[in-house]
Amino acid sequence: MSVTSLVIICELDDPPAGNSVPSMSMKITQYLRLSDESMIRLDMDRGVSSFKSHHTETTSWKRSSADVIAEVLALVQADAPEPGSFPWDQYTQAARLRGISVDDDLRDLPHTILLSEELAARHEF
Repeated sequence: MSVTSLVIICELDDPPAGNSVPSMSMKITQYLRLSDESMIRLDMDRGVSSFKSHHTETTSWKRSSADVIAEVLALVQADAPEPGSFPWDQYTQAARLRGISVDDDLRDLPHTILLSEELAARHEF
């Protein structure tokens, strides 16, 4: 089997414990999709929490999907040696640790960012 793409799944996560202001947490899980359509989870999870310190009775988390995707890309790419790139060497190593032979250069693979329905509903897009 070969690796065909990078898939990043974003979902709502539990808010930080003991938080007294409105907050929203998102977990980011990364996978490599294989040629048989299965996915191998990488141990490179990320997360982010947003807080509203000046809030009214109704708190809105409204953001465009493009803004959320840009934030996810910035978090995922933070460990990459080149700005605006992915940590491809780490992905290659993770695939090999899971017994997946990586013959092709992963840098040429497409990536997909999927936002869960719950996350999309919270962001109101």
